[in-house]
This record gives sequence, C-alpha cells and structure tokens, in this order.
Amino acid sequence: MSIDCRTEVGLITRQMPSEVSLEKSVAYMVSNCDEDFSVGDYLVIESNGTNYLARIAASRIEDILSVAKAPVLSLEHELGMDVSYIPKLVALELIAECSNDKCALPSRPPKIRSVVRVPREGEVAGMLMLPRDGITIGNLSLPNGKAVEGNYAKLPLSALNHHVLIVGTTGSGKTTLMKNMALELINNYPKATVISLDTIGHYHHLAMSGIDVRAIVPVTNSMIRRYLRGDAFRDRRGMIRRFTRGLVRDYLNRVFKSHGIRLSVSRIKVRGKTIGRTEVPLFIEVTSSGNAGRMTLIPWALGSRAILPRVNAVTGMLTEQASMFYSRILEQLKAKARPYSVNGIYAYLTSPSETQQSGRALLNYEDLARRMGIHPSTMENIVRTILAIKESGIVDVKLGRGSLELGVSEPNYARILSPGYVTADLSRASGVGQRMVVYRILSKVYNFMGPEHLGDRDRMAVIMVDEAHLFFPQAKSEEEKGVLEHHITRLTRLGRSRGIAVIFATHMPEDLNDAVLQLTNTKIVLRSEESVLERLGVKAEERRFLVTAEAGVAHVRSFAYRYPVYIKFSPNAYHVG
Repeated sequence: MSIDCRTEVGLITRQMPSEVSLEKSVAYMVSNCDEDFSVGDYLVIESNGTNYLARIAASRIEDILSVAKAPVLSLEHELGMDVSYIPKLVALELIAECSNDKCALPSRPPKIRSVVRVPREGEVAGMLMLPRDGITIGNLSLPNGKAVEGNYAKLPLSALNHHVLIVGTTGSGKTTLMKNMALELINNYPKATVISLDTIGHYHHLAMSGIDVRAIVPVTNSMIRRYLRGDAFRDRRGMIRRFTRGLVRDYLNRVFKSHGIRLSVSRIKVRGKTIGRTEVPLFIEVTSSGNAGRMTLIPWALGSRAILPRVNAVTGMLTEQASMFYSRILEQLKAKARPYSVNGIYAYLTSPSETQQSGRALLNYEDLARRMGIHPSTMENIVRTILAIKESGIVDVKLGRGSLELGVSEPNYARILSPGYVTADLSRASGVGQRMVVYRILSKVYNFMGPEHLGDRDRMAVIMVDEAHLFFPQAKSEEEKGVLEHHITRLTRLGRSRGIAVIFATHMPEDLNDAVLQLTNTKIVLRSEESVLERLGVKAEERRFLVTAEAGVAHVRSFAYRYPVYIKFSPNAYHVG
C-alpha cells in the first residue's frame, strides 16, 4: 500500500500504539511526503467510514543512522555522510470522531494504516461542530497564527448573552476584535443596541466605517465656562450656538484629529428643549463630507437631586458604616444646606458651626457627627465622597450670563438606547467621574431593557467595557466588594433576562474583579504573560504559543464550542494604532 502525496499525507502507523482513554486520545502517523507538519495543524483521518479530526501534537524527523544508534565521531564524520531520512513520525491528538454527519469526542482509535489527509475547505469547522450562526470573530488558525482558510469561528448570540471576557497585552488586538464584533452586530442585527464605554477614543472611529454614531459626551463646569468665555449674549440661541461650536470642535479634535483623522464637517444641526430659563441642547447632529457616518453628540451631566440619594451606587466610595447613616444625614442636610446640591452640601459640611470644643469652632460635619452619635471617621468618609463628586465637575453643570442661563442635564435615554450604536466618551473624565458615568449609564440600560426585551425577545443590548479593570477592579475593602459585585451581578446574571450581553476587555486581569472572571462563559485570550494565562485556566501546552503570539491571534474557550480553538482576525472596522 502506498500514498499519493497530492491528496494524502500519511498513514496511521503500527510503530506506535494509538490510544483512546479517559485521559487522552492519540494516534501516530508516518509520512514520506515532503510536507512541513506544524504543531497545531489540523488533519483528517479516514478509517472505515469514520472520519477523525486530529491536531498535530508533535512532529519528528530522523535519519536512519539515528535508528541504528550509530555514533557520530566528529564534525567531519557528520558532514561526510549523506542524510537518509526515515518516514516522519507525527503524533496526532484526536479531537473529534465523526460518522453520518454527527461528531462527538473520540471513543475508539482509528484503524492501523488509515489514510491521513489535509482537510477540505470548511471541513474543520464542521467537524468541530462550531456554531453556524452568530457574529464572526475570525478565521480558525494554528497556534502559530497561520489561518485555516475557509473555516470561520462564529460566536452565537447565546454565548454573547452569557458574557465574554477578552484578555491580552497592549497591542495584542483587543480593541480591533471589539470593534469588529461591534460592526458585525450593527450590520447584521437590526434590533441590537451596541454600547461602548470608551476611555481613549477608538470606538468613535466606527463612524469612519460608515456607522452612525451616538456619542454621549460628559460635560464639566470647566468645559462650559471655556466654551462660553467672555461673550455677552443677547438670547439663548447665541449661547446655544457658541456652546455647540465649542463642544463639536473639542470633540472632533480630541477623538479624530489627535489620532490623525481629518473630518470635513458639512452640517451641524441642534435639537434642544427649554426648561425654565435654561435651554438644554439634547442632540447635536454632525454630518461630514465623504463616507463617514453621521455623528450625534449628546451633552451629558448629572443633577444633584438625581445623584445625592444614589451616591454609593455611582461611586462605591462609602464604607458600610457610612452607608448605614447616609440617608439619615441627607435628611438633616435638606433643611440646612443652601442650596441643596452637591456644592451646597459640601460648603455647609466644611463650614464652621456655632459649637465650640477645645477652644475652636467645630466644622458642621464634626458637629453633626457629635449630635447623631456617628464616629468622626464615618462622617469624614461621607465628606470625602461628596468632595470627589464635586471635583468630578459633571454634576450641576450650568452657567449664567445676566438673565440667561445654559445648563446640561441627563438626556432622554429611550431615544439614545434605540437600536444602533452608542459610545460614551470617557476620555476627559476623572477616575471618579468615569465610574460615575459608567455606573449611571449601566443602570439606565438595565432599567430601559426590561420592558424592551419583554415586548420583543429579539431586542438586545450589547455593552462593551474596554479597560474593564478601571470600572470593576479588585475590591480594596468588604464595602467596596459589595458595591462592585452588586453592579456586576445585576448587569450579568439579572441583565441576561433583559437581553443584556456584556463584553469585558482588559490587559490587566490581575486587577479585574473575580466576579467578572466567574460570570463570563466565553474567554478570548490573546498574547499574555504566563502568570495571566495560568490564572485564566489556559493549559500549559497552549501557553508557550500565547506568550509570544502575534497581534490578532487568540485562544477561544466557550460553552458554545465543544473544543477550544485558535482564531486569527484582522481589522474589519476602521482602526488607528
């Protein structure tokens, strides 16, 4: 019996025993074909009507003198003898056993002298029983990054709904993959709302792929002062015009021009509403020339009355004791702080009281703690939290010019969260400010999607959290742990029944809250350090590839896949960097 190297690559040998057991499934192939057998490459074994999908686990070449154990006496002796190869011996890991279009884990070894061949187009994905529907995340690949052409890996919506974690070092391709996934969802699932939380600015660039982008832009008091600096305005329309020009210019410079992207704006349209003396621009539509999608900028800020009762929910800064007393303290402050706002409360708490102690006037927060029987450190924690909110600059954002006043508040979330693409610009916010924006938006998504998904089971919201360790870190205290895990559990476990899927990404998984690791059922691991790979449960034999993997190569483990696979992807969405 011989093999035709044009269609076959080898035979299962009797030289080594093939074995299928509870611990391993392995067979051995011999080949005299002029092939480079790369570790990780897929092959198909044909054995009496049953096909096996195998992956090369080891490859060995050997000279006939090695078999004879003939010694090499010198370098000249080595170079003076012709090389006479024996057939190559290749160890094969058996992955799947397929018969009558049904595949399962191997239950028996292939017959000796079964023919081994290269897979046909699309055959590997079929034998792996990979999902046929869902979003494409890449080509199947070998661990060395060579794509298995014609075989694609898709992630079904059920896997998205059980949440995804993407891990990789800087430059490994996390952002590229996230943007590819966003583009797939937007183009193929018209009832999906995709929401990205962007600390750098990359996710706004989907506009350059022709996607209409709704950008939530947090506005601070310093920004509104800068935009409206130095002018006397005759009417609100003039204030709106100046504010709009400043916000649009600032946004385009920061998000596009700073990344080397030049946009030529052809039209700016403002939609606003009037609340008392304050006209608030809700939507600023920016249309550019060329193929870029339309951008709608949505100025965003918080109001004291909305945020004060929910301080811990948006900051996670209160200790357990402070949380217990906070509502009672707030009731006291309603009658004392003027105005009743974050700024007013902080000013009142840090002002001298009429009470003297040890020769000095107590500050109001000290006097309040004394009268209510609260430990000073507990009250100081509340004061620090109020100060952090105040210094974020995104609460009570407004500016008066004579009889005119311009303010920014929270927008109509029902309009923002309709199907399409939304990104939150976090690049200008402080650390506390970023958390406040993220936690508030996530809370609004959770509340909004309940009736949406109940009315239409195809409605879904996919939240993309890049730099997830910034918003869901390892807790430093039991109090912080409780707050963080409340947010994570609400978003993932409870959010699933509301059609909410979350894709987390980080380059620092050691700083990521353990609950995220536990609640993400699909893990996509790109180039990472050995310790990270071990923590993520990647097998030792796979780690050596991932430590040095090229950008765009990933190891994917998911409940939706019977077997872990490697994928390779390249940018489908516009990407800089």
